[in-house]
Amino acid sequence: MNINVPEKKSTVGLRDLYVALVNQDDVDAYAAGTPESFAPAVTASHKLTSDTKMQFADDGVFDELTVEGETKVEMEVTAIPISMLALVLGKAFDAATGRMFDNTSIPPDVALSFRSKKSNGSYKYYQYLKGRFTTPDEEQATQADKVDPKTTKIIFTAIKTTHEFDLGGTEDEAVKRVVGDEDSDNFNGASWFSAVQVPVAGAPSALTCAPTPLNNAIAQIVTVAVLLTFNNPLAGGAEKGVALVKQSNNSAVSITRTLSANRKVLTLGHASLTAGTTFNIVLAGVTDMYGQVLADTVYNFATS
Repeated sequence: MNINVPEKKSTVGLRDLYVALVNQDDVDAYAAGTPESFAPAVTASHKLTSDTKMQFADDGVFDELTVEGETKVEMEVTAIPISMLALVLGKAFDAATGRMFDNTSIPPDVALSFRSKKSNGSYKYYQYLKGRFTTPDEEQATQADKVDPKTTKIIFTAIKTTHEFDLGGTEDEAVKRVVGDEDSDNFNGASWFSAVQVPVAGAPSALTCAPTPLNNAIAQIVTVAVLLTFNNPLAGGAEKGVALVKQSNNSAVSITRTLSANRKVLTLGHASLTAGTTFNIVLAGVTDMYGQVLADTVYNFATS
């Protein structure tokens, strides 16, 4: 047996802690916002809560019953920016004065991701889909004749999602954690921090897009809603590759780009469009959360 295969290498590092607010987790769907950098990582330990009982019958072991509970991720970081701490704890934050108010609050559900470097230079990736932070422990001390930096310790308690994903027909398809290893066949962590990693069994479907209005539509009202519906969630920032332009002179129309909570529907907000004009919806370099890039595409429609 080969014990020196890359996947068996030990982890020797920790970096890139990212968090994202969970916007929806119910029987219908799971959706999270764009991941944001949390704090520089020092250590992280994963402690699973579980219970196993042996059932005896006929003078012997009849069954073994196991229940898996939450996982506590105990992290040590250099320091957490006040605005970020307020976000993950649900505290009030006044951006005008840069102050957090430590009021009584219920922390929001958050997704947590990070990666750990292995001894061969590859990385192992971790994504917890749902959990909550507790107020961190802090320590300060007077400055002495030796350097003694104080870190911040915080606990993230991860649980399974309410939503059940398509995992190929297993009995329990609610998910607590997604793990990937660069040394595993077919794994690619390039877009790991672009969007929360939604579980999918097998290769994801190729990225596709359906425009509203339909391509080559005519006689549209000048206030028509312009939407792009994708089959896969988009990566963070992918919407920046979409533009609305006048076909006659390729001049850009001023728009706002708004992604739905599940990151599949992009709305191009605009003021009233020019009547009797053909417009192009231009897509360039649009990428989904799996790292798949949509071929550069142009749709068009005309106003009445």
